[in-house]
Amino acid sequence: MSSNSNTTDSSPPLVGVVVGAFSVVLLLASTAYTTTMTVVDWVAVDLLAYSVDAIAPFAVISGAILTIAVIVPTALITVKKTA
Repeated sequence: MSSNSNTTDSSPPLVGVVVGAFSVVLLLASTAYTTTMTVVDWVAVDLLAYSVDAIAPFAVISGAILTIAVIVPTALITVKKTA
């Protein structure tokens, strides 16, 4: 078996791609979560006078849903780079 060390097909390292993709998606998801919680707090607590305890489950569920948005693109990029 011989290895061809003169290849011109180079790609960025897998770790760099995964970390970069994870960072970008995490930044976007955290921005979306912060915006969502700010709007919900403003509407539910300030305008409609709900207690903070009443909207706490919504915050937890929103965080869980946005976690999916972080994991799926990172996993898809990882699978594509390793295939």
